[in-house]
Amino acid sequence: MTDRTCELCPNPTGDDTFACRSCAAHAAHALRDIHEWLAEALDDAVGKRTSSAPTGSKPTKASEPPLPIATDASEAAAVLYGTLLEWVRVVHNEKASRPTHGPTCRACQHPSCRTIRDPQLPPATLAGMARWLATVPAWARTRTWGVEMIDETLAAHRLALRAVDLPIRYVPLGATCRRITLDGQTPHVCGCALTAVIAPGLPVHGQVRCASGDRDHTTTVHAETAAQARARGVPRARLTYLR
Repeated sequence: MTDRTCELCPNPTGDDTFACRSCAAHAAHALRDIHEWLAEALDDAVGKRTSSAPTGSKPTKASEPPLPIATDASEAAAVLYGTLLEWVRVVHNEKASRPTHGPTCRACQHPSCRTIRDPQLPPATLAGMARWLATVPAWARTRTWGVEMIDETLAAHRLALRAVDLPIRYVPLGATCRRITLDGQTPHVCGCALTAVIAPGLPVHGQVRCASGDRDHTTTVHAETAAQARARGVPRARLTYLR
């Protein structure tokens, strides 16, 4: 096995794959955003139901009625929809050609195993497709087409964010996920990097997400801070100051 350099950034992949775990995690986070709030925000922006979204249309003459939709948001929604639809098809075809036995666990909760086992197509909506694809990047980075999927997903996500004009930042916490799952009969600590989501006014604000992309590994900034304090032996009474 050789240690490749990620094809999307200068970081090493850490294994013989095409994209690093960090880039895959960013794509998983982007897909989670689309499912949890961005699809709805983009729909509101297209219909000009939000004051924060730019209209994207040039000033019209006084005699011309304004456009009923925001063109920038509409174009961003179309790009995002086409991107997700294409990768749903690619991933579904890949899964359909793979056996569900051998190295693939039959009943575990590994994101990659769930992705390979699930033969059903998602609803053809932004939120539905994004939710279905959210666990794919961690596995897709091992595929020859995975780099293109991650890159296109991130690009479409950035375009959608600009169209709705809402701020969101991901802050690495320098800590790893301590969620324990069973690998057969053996307990396994996740160990993937944790990232905080800073998005004031959005439902995802204050989330702490695991780089595995697994929704079950999501917690909050306060819960993670309290857990780290307990691990360091900080008295329970002092945790109120960490809120």
